[in-house]
Amino acid sequence: MHKELVLRTFDKARKEVKEATGANMSVTGLSKQISDFLMEECRFQYHEKSLRNKYNLAKKGDTVALKSSVANCLCRYLGYDSYAAFIRKNTSEEITTEISEDVTIAHEAQVERKINKGATMGEKLKIIIQKNKVTLIFSLIFFCTFFKVMNA
Repeated sequence: MHKELVLRTFDKARKEVKEATGANMSVTGLSKQISDFLMEECRFQYHEKSLRNKYNLAKKGDTVALKSSVANCLCRYLGYDSYAAFIRKNTSEEITTEISEDVTIAHEAQVERKINKGATMGEKLKIIIQKNKVTLIFSLIFFCTFFKVMNA
């Protein structure tokens, strides 16, 4: 089902870009757009190259495995509340692709709890560090230099 999720995500991104610009965008450009959504809306980083690789696997018909947080956020991009909602909706529509994973009620509840819980402190810290690497490096250099001068 992850394969179907990735393909639908790229299809939606392609349609949005086509409507907005009237031009087709490369898979790399589409994966950048989706990656930006993951960072802005879901508060975690998933590199565009990883998305592009998953798309290429899905297009070839290979099995695609996504982390649950990535799958949930891609579902949010498509307009679903969670991956569990995506599964329920699309299994009832009888998608012809093979479902390569078992979705249990316990897993659905766990996925929905993760979404409702929001970003953890560790995830927030990771985002802050990612966005402020240069500032943190210069601050560290400044403090090291300052203490070296004070102790000399």
